[in-house]
Amino acid sequence: MMKQLFALFAALVGLVGQAVLVLFLLDVPVVGVNQGGVVSAPMAAAINLGLLFLFALPHSVMARPAFKRRWRALVPDALERAVYILMSGALLTAVCVYWQPLPGVIWSVESGVLQAVIYALFASGLGFLFWAILSIDFLHFHGLRQAFSAQSSEPPFAVHGPYRIVRHPIQTGLIVALWATPHLTVGQALFAAVLTGYSVLATLKLEERDLRAGIGDAYDRYRSKVPALIPGPRIWRD
Repeated sequence: MMKQLFALFAALVGLVGQAVLVLFLLDVPVVGVNQGGVVSAPMAAAINLGLLFLFALPHSVMARPAFKRRWRALVPDALERAVYILMSGALLTAVCVYWQPLPGVIWSVESGVLQAVIYALFASGLGFLFWAILSIDFLHFHGLRQAFSAQSSEPPFAVHGPYRIVRHPIQTGLIVALWATPHLTVGQALFAAVLTGYSVLATLKLEERDLRAGIGDAYDRYRSKVPALIPGPRIWRD
């Protein structure tokens, strides 16, 4: 029973982190990317880069198979994913809460029509991201299936939904949402640029390597036909 309660708590923290990120990007009062600010611009940039580093390092290291093998000597297999989701959600929330604004404006769109188009693009990016999570297995992604079921293994390699269009639709959707804003400040550009760079490098250099090692020829065939992040004219056909 305790492991199920822990997994539920971890999933809740993860979902809260995802919700806070959306509010952060929309620049809502209190938690928005351009809200608050009590330090100088150089100090704000240093704090923000430190926050992003503290999020990205464990988020990437804990996703590697070698770390998982060692980590499972301390944490039950059924809770390994839940711990990862808990950590990711907590750190993401901390980044958004303690972020220091850098208010210089890079672009500002005044047209109501163009603003509506940009917000529609933002929503589309988020929709693409969550479609990808649902296509994998929402409960497994958030560590719940492992805790509530005797089956804790990774889902078998299969190509569903947005994975027919790009190999990493979660990252594609996130990158679109990061930049789809009618009012881009220096602070938001810093946040978007660092997370975009991190998403691309971690995906293409680390995650792709792990997938090729774990899946083998089947992934290589998939990789040869489907682009990594930017949709192309071809989609995966079974």
